[in-house]
Amino acid sequence: MGWGPLLAENHRGRRIPRILWAPLVTSALAATLLAEGMGRAGPEAWGALAGLLLTCGAGLVDDLVSAGPRGLRGHLRALASGRMTTGALKVLVGVGAAVVVLALEPPRPWWTRLAGVVLVPACANLWNGLDVRPGRALKAFLPVGAWFLLMGPVPSFPAGVGVLVGAVLAIGPDLRERAMLGDAGSNPLGFAAGLCLYLGLPDGGVPVASAAAVGLNLLAETVTLSRVIDAVPALRALDRLGRLPG
Repeated sequence: MGWGPLLAENHRGRRIPRILWAPLVTSALAATLLAEGMGRAGPEAWGALAGLLLTCGAGLVDDLVSAGPRGLRGHLRALASGRMTTGALKVLVGVGAAVVVLALEPPRPWWTRLAGVVLVPACANLWNGLDVRPGRALKAFLPVGAWFLLMGPVPSFPAGVGVLVGAVLAIGPDLRERAMLGDAGSNPLGFAAGLCLYLGLPDGGVPVASAAAVGLNLLAETVTLSRVIDAVPALRALDRLGRLPG
């Protein structure tokens, strides 16, 4: 099957389609519709789904027409000079979506909301940076999604449970290098992770998670996350679990 512009080289140089966003957003939509059918999907649930779809769309634009600087710093530098890049578009969409989505959620202290507005797009960018090896971004999401399913206010974000189901469906093809997430998949995956953390953590935990997400983004811009993962035996073993040899 010809995937055209959706094809991209993975870390081995093999060209595979960036299509694993499809099970994520399809499952997210299905979960929200199911919650609506059960009378448990309020405006915040639909707002969260809309934010998820917007970040997916911004990622898809980046997948299809990406060109120019690499890395968050490069895109922000270009934006500061008056030049819009697809990476800068992802950041702006992520921040804007976070502001609107969190405004629809139940009231929390202003400083918790402010930390949430940082946390959600920071996670979107962080998961984007994780998606450089098969299965890595999905493995990082699975414990967050499972924790939210067990402990979080699921009616506020049924799409988060849908993304968890989609991640389970997508991890096999990702690990076998049959397909990959691309920005259209990693972007909403991280957005979902950030929103799960915001909704599930107590007020004091949100700023801590936000600071950690920002710190990991800074680490990714300097040392790179791959070097950190390879330097820690437990992380290296988990990262390579299920991947093809070599």
